[in-house]
Amino acid sequence: MRKYSRFICTFCIIMLLSGCSIFHEEHTAVHIGILAAGDARLEKVAGMKKGLNDLGLDTPNVVFSIYNAKNDIAELKKQAKYLIGQGPTIVVGTGVAEGLAIAEAMGPETRRPVVLIGVTSPGVSDIQSVYQAKDIPVTGVENGYIELTAKRMELLHLLFPDRKRFVVLYDPDVKASKLALECVEAAAAKYSYSFEAVSIGRDADIKQFSLRHFTEQEAILTLPSHYIESKNQVIQQKCLQKRVPIMGLNETEVKKGYTASYGLSYESQGYQASRLVLRMLHEKSGKSVPFELPDTVSLKINVAAAEKAGLSFSKIGLSYGEDVFAGGE
Repeated sequence: MRKYSRFICTFCIIMLLSGCSIFHEEHTAVHIGILAAGDARLEKVAGMKKGLNDLGLDTPNVVFSIYNAKNDIAELKKQAKYLIGQGPTIVVGTGVAEGLAIAEAMGPETRRPVVLIGVTSPGVSDIQSVYQAKDIPVTGVENGYIELTAKRMELLHLLFPDRKRFVVLYDPDVKASKLALECVEAAAAKYSYSFEAVSIGRDADIKQFSLRHFTEQEAILTLPSHYIESKNQVIQQKCLQKRVPIMGLNETEVKKGYTASYGLSYESQGYQASRLVLRMLHEKSGKSVPFELPDTVSLKINVAAAEKAGLSFSKIGLSYGEDVFAGGE
């Protein structure tokens, strides 16, 4: 209830500051153009729509256009250009890959405010500087993937204390993934963890991973990467086959069979971003709005997936986590 109250309060403040209704004219439509790299990120869109509805933006005068690249990077760039060409009022990107494609597609004549849902450390991952260089107003919700890396390692070890070695999947072509790997190295040195970094950035890497042998002391930790995210079914099947626990980045992955995750769910990222969409619609200065940190993060576990793989959570670990399928879902 606290989260919903905060949203309503935010909405009221925006309305008072703007001194008008959501639309200046009764028949002026707001066109929200949305770019998604793949199906998984549509959960962010659903969360955003729910948030906008709760904020009172449920009206026939709002048009949503969703462009889905189906995990094809070349197609993502094409879809971004087409989206921008439609002249939306505001543009929403559902991640870093989408954000970069949007910035590349925008020119001086097509500049629009942009909201990014679930961005990894925008201040250090280049995404913010790209928008600043082109003078494009931007804001969004950070996902905390880099900052939460050490905590994810701690929780993975807490859930499975017999697993003393981490197999860390990272993408060498993604800056956020490499920065998260630096956090892994720091945490390993501080807490005496053992780990092996495994590069997953192309199809040859995922094929090699599928042939890998795992020991009973190993557990998998994934780092931020759209490519790794797009291969979560292959990774999940490998974990099931070899009985290896895996710590993902968000609840969506846990619902699809990952053992655990620690972070902000895709739906929650979208819901939080809705207030930024509303704020940018009313922003008159054409300036960027600061990115927001996640409202809440939580440990999600999938007891059924663990049992299917012949794995057992520690009792202490279970007390920290919330089963995504508890209650008969």
